[in-house]
Amino acid sequence: MIRDEDIQLGKVLQASGYLTNKQFDRYQRMLAEPQAKNCAEILVDHLGINEDAVAETISQEFKIPLVNLTPSMITVVESPFSNEFQRQQKVIPVIKTGVELTVAMVSPPYKDIVEKMRNDAKAFIVPVTIRLSVYKSFTKKDTESKIDDFEGLTSKFPLEQIDLYKRGKEKIQELQRANKLPGADQLLEELIIRAIKIGASDVHFEPSDTVYNIRYNMDGVMERVVSLPPEYDEKVANIIRARAGMNVFDKRKPQDGRYTARYANHDFDFRVSIVPTLDGERICIRILQKSARIVDIHDLGFTADNLIKFKYLLRKPRGLLVVTGPAGSGKSTTAYAGLNEFRDSQKNILTVENPVEYRLGFASQVQVDYDQKLDFSVALRSILRQNPHVIFLGEMRDSEAGVIAAEAALTGNMVLSTMLSSDALTAIPRMLSLGIPPSWLAPTLLGIIYQQLVRKICSHCKEQYTPTRRQLMNAGLSQLDGSIVLFRGKGCEVCGGDGYLGRTAIHEVLVIDEEMRDLIFKQASLVKLREYAMQKGFESIHFDAAKKLITGIISMDEYLRVLG
Repeated sequence: MIRDEDIQLGKVLQASGYLTNKQFDRYQRMLAEPQAKNCAEILVDHLGINEDAVAETISQEFKIPLVNLTPSMITVVESPFSNEFQRQQKVIPVIKTGVELTVAMVSPPYKDIVEKMRNDAKAFIVPVTIRLSVYKSFTKKDTESKIDDFEGLTSKFPLEQIDLYKRGKEKIQELQRANKLPGADQLLEELIIRAIKIGASDVHFEPSDTVYNIRYNMDGVMERVVSLPPEYDEKVANIIRARAGMNVFDKRKPQDGRYTARYANHDFDFRVSIVPTLDGERICIRILQKSARIVDIHDLGFTADNLIKFKYLLRKPRGLLVVTGPAGSGKSTTAYAGLNEFRDSQKNILTVENPVEYRLGFASQVQVDYDQKLDFSVALRSILRQNPHVIFLGEMRDSEAGVIAAEAALTGNMVLSTMLSSDALTAIPRMLSLGIPPSWLAPTLLGIIYQQLVRKICSHCKEQYTPTRRQLMNAGLSQLDGSIVLFRGKGCEVCGGDGYLGRTAIHEVLVIDEEMRDLIFKQASLVKLREYAMQKGFESIHFDAAKKLITGIISMDEYLRVLG
């Protein structure tokens, strides 16, 4: 439904130069759709208009205050509005004083909506405006909670009853003689079920001559699950090999495979890696949920400045944009979120991936199949004949893929890809070492985003404390005032006692300008690249992490664990 206030807002933004004529026409078309989104969502999320400009224009045009809403400002305990109404209209009741109820909105104060709120609340409505990202931070569903989201999954037996460290070797041997230990297939199912229930990303099977350890990767930290008799090693490995379509008889060389399975009405992909060691076969199973949604670009942990830079790079019509980081740093998640920004564009979008981690309804996706001789380079050369506007390359892992990606960007395509590197700037010599000619990389490279994942402090048990001067010095933060207040998690039932709940990312965003292109073309040293970037205001990942430390998102221990 198109409202007068929406058109009024659009015309002011158009007159101010924030909206082009073409964008304004598209804005009106999107408002007229049957299930139209909120006007602020259309402007910010789909048209790429700066959310500050949108909020400030609403404030000035409709004569209502722009408020930087914080949790301490909200005193309304029980909302007079239904959850559905609040979600549809993007409103948050803030404070009631006498007969006045202050309500935060991301949209203009529509007359009919304000009147409905007045009738429902039996109070005079005082509207204020807030930024869209602020609204999202208050209303985002806590998908990071470790509460069981898979109620249909139930454990088959208690792993604790067969743990060598908890029951003792003699008791386990007694159960073994009585044939009361679970079979290898039962054990594997139980481990997978538990991993899914608690949100583990990987299951690691680690053999030794005396014990068979199983650990989960939880938020980037390895946690022991159970320790079993070493006899389980070969039995479990054979079952996993059979499921993943591997050679059951060849146990002397590494193997990779994958399989799919369904748990509690959710489809999962399991990627398997087996490596022979001196004590047996070490196995890692990566768990990927097929139905997992693409994370919104605003929910990736970018600071306001870095988010503006990322969106700026995504709005470029052509060039190469690379997301880098160590293994398991969420590169693909960020790349998909960036790709999702093209969802409503009139662009031809194709991807080449191994494997396809998210299904995209707005793109044609090609999955690499080495058995059929469809590798990255072959697939890339083929899709270039499909006249694409945007190409997503899952990973630049060899010279041929890197060269073709740069060639695709050079010939007028927007290319988004990922690669491994130790920071944003070292990605440049790494791309050159892949064989991309400097004369190709210099004119095509738009920017580099480097990231690592960090655990967030549990909001349910967060507490303040004043760090000592020595603690600040150990973290390389001696420049901070000694009276600064930091935060940590005490541990509670919600976070499982470890004081952390969920993860976010810390970033470096490097935007390539003309002077940097000249340095790349001349193959300048990493030292010179870094010196120039710093002169232009480039902020390292330590700076971003320090911001999140000071604002209470991450703890000092987590800062040191990830960055040293």
